Amino acid sequence: MSDTPNPMHLLIVSGGRDLPDRARAAMPGLRTTVICRPEVVPRLRSREKLERLIVLREDAPVDEWVAAARFVHAADPVDRLTNFTEKDTEKTAAIAVALGLDWHSPETVRAVADKCAMRRALADAGVSDVLAETVHDAQGILEVAGKAGYPLICKPVRGVASKGVTRIDGPGDIERALAWGAEGAGDLDSADLLVEPFLSGDEYSVESVSEDGEHLVVGVTRKISEHDHFVEVGHVVPAPLPAADQERIAAAVRDMLSALGVRRGVTHTEVLVAADAVNIVETHLRPAGDEIPELWARISGVDLIEVVARQAVGLPVLDDVRAALAADREGPRAAAIWYACPDAVGEIVAIAGKDEARAVEGVVDVEVLREPGKRLKGVTGSFARAAHVCAVGGTQDEALRRAQDGVRKLSFTVRSEGMAARHEALSATTD
Repeated sequence: MSDTPNPMHLLIVSGGRDLPDRARAAMPGLRTTVICRPEVVPRLRSREKLERLIVLREDAPVDEWVAAARFVHAADPVDRLTNFTEKDTEKTAAIAVALGLDWHSPETVRAVADKCAMRRALADAGVSDVLAETVHDAQGILEVAGKAGYPLICKPVRGVASKGVTRIDGPGDIERALAWGAEGAGDLDSADLLVEPFLSGDEYSVESVSEDGEHLVVGVTRKISEHDHFVEVGHVVPAPLPAADQERIAAAVRDMLSALGVRRGVTHTEVLVAADAVNIVETHLRPAGDEIPELWARISGVDLIEVVARQAVGLPVLDDVRAALAADREGPRAAAIWYACPDAVGEIVAIAGKDEARAVEGVVDVEVLREPGKRLKGVTGSFARAAHVCAVGGTQDEALRRAQDGVRKLSFTVRSEGMAARHEALSATTD
């Protein structure tokens, strides 16, 4: 329970690691309640500071989440509602409608969560005309190919972390794409796959803050991805772009956010930029992952995670963000993150070189993501990366080189079994 009484009660859906703490710091005395899935509880910090914690089973329907929120509201009226994550956003939107609270509309949440719905919404608004269709089998992909030609991109409709993404260059790639897409969609809310033309261009992400329907782009991030499954292996901020390109990217993102009905919050949008077009890949009603907010905070003075916490309790943020971006700052001008992605497959036995990586000039963070005992399976998605190094520098090239130099200091000892279990199973006999 809070020591200092405060009339404001914030209902948080789905946890958010340290963000409930940040919200309480932004509004001293704030009372907080969390409704979440069981998997979230171990990651929820400062549980003793919550007024109450309600845990619903993994497959609880939307109506049960709404009923839980109504129970809380009846016992202790809720003033504000938020969700700091990418999960259970449709439940959060339903709770907002049921309790008459301000949050993203169900239509906005649906368009952002479902990549095919996003394409339809953008087409209806005249923002983008990229063909996109939901498919379930090889025939569906062939029909899209008949309309758009090859290459195509196939990915889970509600995909996250680059899981299940495949490029299709011809009919011979279809079965592999379906299998990989099904694996990537295995733990998502929908097994549907999206197929659309493979858009060419340079990859960037755009970090934005919205308030009362006004959208301010904090910056454009350069993305570096491997080419098999499009897993991101590095990011650089700010992206080295001419001012004119930055503005046309920002304009495209502002138009997209307005078309989807986004009125508040921090968003993370992925785009592909060609000479004649800025194509929206997808957007998210949350800050970026991959330490990108931390990179921007180091060079711009804008802490996007703090912005999320302040907005959650109803504080205005746009003027402060704009002022921070306009201020003259001393210190590094660029920051980068690079990921260790070992080629080995097997169990990690030991990791060496962390102290050496931290000693590289400009390195500000070294984090191991796959500890000894975990398995390496290749770069199959963002969660398969083994470690990262963040660095700062006077230029983008310097920051990136320092981060890569730090990763080179890391080494992984991996135990690989001589007999793969799937091969051993081939010798099994049945009666």
